[in-house]
Amino acid sequence: MAKTDWDITGDGGISVINEGGSMRCQLSGVKYMLWNGRGDFTDSEIIADIRLSTNNTNARGGLLLRSNATIGTFYRCRIYGATNRTYYIDRVVNGVSTQLASVGSSQPYNIYTRTRFRVDGFQLSIEEYLSGAWNLVTTVEDTNHAILSGYAGLTGISVNTSYNIRFDNIDIGEP
Repeated sequence: MAKTDWDITGDGGISVINEGGSMRCQLSGVKYMLWNGRGDFTDSEIIADIRLSTNNTNARGGLLLRSNATIGTFYRCRIYGATNRTYYIDRVVNGVSTQLASVGSSQPYNIYTRTRFRVDGFQLSIEEYLSGAWNLVTTVEDTNHAILSGYAGLTGISVNTSYNIRFDNIDIGEP
C-alpha cells in the first residue's frame, strides 16, 4: 500500500524507514492513518506486524476498525508494552473511550509480532501468528452494538518523536 492509499491525521510524525531490508511505517506522536480504499467495512480484519520502541507508556498504538472519517468513533486494538505486550480492545464513540477487554501476551513488546484484529458482527478478537498458526489472544462482545461500519486503519500514540510504533506487512479485508 502506498502512502497515497492512506488519509493521515494527527500531531506527530510519520516516516517510512528501511529496517532489515524491509520498508516499514513508523508513527510517533498521536497519529492516525485510515486506509482510503473503503469506508464501509462491517465484518472486517486488519493484520500487521507490529513493534513498539519502548516498554513504558511513552509509546503505544494499534489497529482500528469501523472508524468514521473524522476518527472520533471506532473500535481499537491498543498495544502497550511492559516486558511483554498487553492488548486492549476499546470502543470509542464520539471521542469517549470504553475499554472492553485487556489481556497480556507472552510476546515481547520490542519484536515484530503478526497481529490480527477482527470484528464479526459485534464480536471483536485479537490473534497473534506464532509457530505457523493464528493463536487467539482474546475475544469480547460489544453488547452496545455501537459501531456499525467504517474504515480500517492504524494509530500511533507516543509522548514525542523519540518513541514510536512500527508497522509492516499490512493487510485489510473481510474475514
